[in-house]
Amino acid sequence: MRFLGYMACLVLGVLLMAGCSNTADVAGIEIGNPGLANNDTSSNENQVLAFKAGFSIDYSDVLPAESKMTTALARSSSLAKSASKNEPLLIDSLNLTLTEVRSYCSFYVGISIVQSMGLVVWPYEDSPYDVLPVSFVDDELIDETFRSIDLQSEGRLKEIGVSFEISRRNHPNVQGRVKVGDVYVPFIYELSRFQQFSLRYHFSQIKVEDWIANLSVAFYVRHFTDGVDLNSLMVDRDGVIRINSESNAEVWESFNERFVSSFGSLRYEYLDDKGHVATDYVDDILQNVAGKVGENVVTDGKLDNYSDDWIFLTQLRGEADSAYVNVNDKTRAIEIDVTAAGQYSYSVQLMHENIPMLAGHKYKCSFFARASESGQITARIGSYLTYETVGFEEHLMVRTSEKKFEVEFEPKENDPFSRFEFNLGGAVRKIWVRDVKITRLD
Repeated sequence: MRFLGYMACLVLGVLLMAGCSNTADVAGIEIGNPGLANNDTSSNENQVLAFKAGFSIDYSDVLPAESKMTTALARSSSLAKSASKNEPLLIDSLNLTLTEVRSYCSFYVGISIVQSMGLVVWPYEDSPYDVLPVSFVDDELIDETFRSIDLQSEGRLKEIGVSFEISRRNHPNVQGRVKVGDVYVPFIYELSRFQQFSLRYHFSQIKVEDWIANLSVAFYVRHFTDGVDLNSLMVDRDGVIRINSESNAEVWESFNERFVSSFGSLRYEYLDDKGHVATDYVDDILQNVAGKVGENVVTDGKLDNYSDDWIFLTQLRGEADSAYVNVNDKTRAIEIDVTAAGQYSYSVQLMHENIPMLAGHKYKCSFFARASESGQITARIGSYLTYETVGFEEHLMVRTSEKKFEVEFEPKENDPFSRFEFNLGGAVRKIWVRDVKITRLD
């Protein structure tokens, strides 16, 4: 059974960056001006992003220090931290059945998948019912099985999703030992609460080397036990601690609340024993992805490094070109030369991907802009999946003299992958933007 109603819904979707349209008139994508970039990303268009995955047990601290944050988010299975001598809980057996691997990407071409559901990259089309038993205790590294995977497939990778079933027949439990006094006592934690679950890992959690994406699916034991009173566990007469709905039920419920989130993914989804679906972000990981208060989440907001998070797109009869230009010796801007206005404001777009938004927090967006002819532009932060506004949408009057624009806003929902957009169509003109900042205020 495939996870939570994922299906092969193949519908023709053309991604228009703001609003809806049925036309396939997409002119193409240019990242700033690739010809000027230090790394010409256009040469990588046909490069296959291969995939391998490690499955392990990790006894790292629940919250890594800031200095270790990058390592923690891009951990490979070979770096999984082993147990200390006095570990309060040790896991000796954790076996799951891998049923799917999915990639989630943003696209700027016509696609034949439902974008929010991602693309199934394993199992392959010629063997759609393949499953893979995985032992986390054995520190498995799977490479050969996934040898034909291409994660990007003309898209820009956002997340990798892995789905598991609980093997009722062979391994319905997590087994290990709990330290009681000076001795370890065996325990059996029943996984009867769960039928299947899916984990989605943020691209920053995936280590890419030589066009191979290395995903570490690690079970973090200290997250699993954090806040659980292990001293309250009762030992059965045969010397085994059973943790289920009848024995040690309070601890069982606590473990159930932590089990899926203990795999360290950005977010998860599971189907429980009653057929109910639960989905959520893992707060620690979401906070790490969102960055610090006051930190500019716009990659290369100063336009010094030609970041490929900047994207330039024309569509719907809009025609334009973009280039990095020097304002002075210390300042750079992006110049957009609109030569055909197009049908809509979003016929010409300058965008920045992967803007993390946390609901309930205050943000400020600021930038400088001017134009060869005064007129209106639109600045917004929206979802790459639904095109709905996530942060703000403002229609701004840009004049021939440069002006600094500032907008304070509060996101409507959590979104690690929102997209900041300048919609610049509607008039023939040149527009210059620079020094773009989006920061969280609290």
